[in-house]
Amino acid sequence: MQAMVASARGAVLLAQGDPAAALAKFRRALKGWREVDAPYEVAEVRLGLGKALRALGDDDAAAFEWRSARAAFERLGTPSSAQAAAALLSEVSVPGETVDRVTGAFMFTDMWKSTDLVSLIGDPAWEDLLTWHDQTLRSLFASHGGEVAHHTGDGFFVAFPDVRSALTCAVAVQRSLAEHRRAHGFAPLVRIGVHAAEATRRGGDYSGIEVHKAARIAALAGGEEILATAVTVANADGDFTTSDRRAVTVKGVSGEIEVVRVEWR
Repeated sequence: MQAMVASARGAVLLAQGDPAAALAKFRRALKGWREVDAPYEVAEVRLGLGKALRALGDDDAAAFEWRSARAAFERLGTPSSAQAAAALLSEVSVPGETVDRVTGAFMFTDMWKSTDLVSLIGDPAWEDLLTWHDQTLRSLFASHGGEVAHHTGDGFFVAFPDVRSALTCAVAVQRSLAEHRRAHGFAPLVRIGVHAAEATRRGGDYSGIEVHKAARIAALAGGEEILATAVTVANADGDFTTSDRRAVTVKGVSGEIEVVRVEWR
């Protein structure tokens, strides 16, 4: 219900010419729909989120949202919705967008229990916190060779060229947040999932079952935790300490997946 209300308020604010306020509502709605695992509603919110971002002059971020929405609608078998997303994307994308298969390490991050935090501190403070969080993480991704495929409201989907870069960055994110927590008293708790595999790249976005697997693994993590598939860590060119090896099942993926916790302290 909260997600529905936030979605509606975002649409009204956008129509009234207040994209900044609409952006906050859409992000809140996105978080809510993701928490109840409603992929169609998540994709619909991304359409509005992209419109708000474009109205604020951030065409790149808008394109990320619309690409994500298009891919989700295609997976869900809703061609008319996918065409609507593609139409929006055509306004900011370069014609002749290439599609190819690539191998990389995919990372999803998510601010743990952020809905509770929004309710506690209110929208204005939440937006300030989100801005700081985004700037901090984007800087770390860039310094480790990560390419932000899209922003997920209060987290990121990032592609890295190799496993070592992805895991080193994940450790750096947790250590940076912990240091800020020690120095300033607070930093949000972030959970991270990493999986290396082959995926389809369309322009600046990635899709496929392996990307879906990486997202599901991140959703299994707790605050301040890094989870990765065991095979990903085994293929890493580096010395990473792991624990809690276990087999898990995730929605939308057949069979069990072996995951491990990557220690960073």
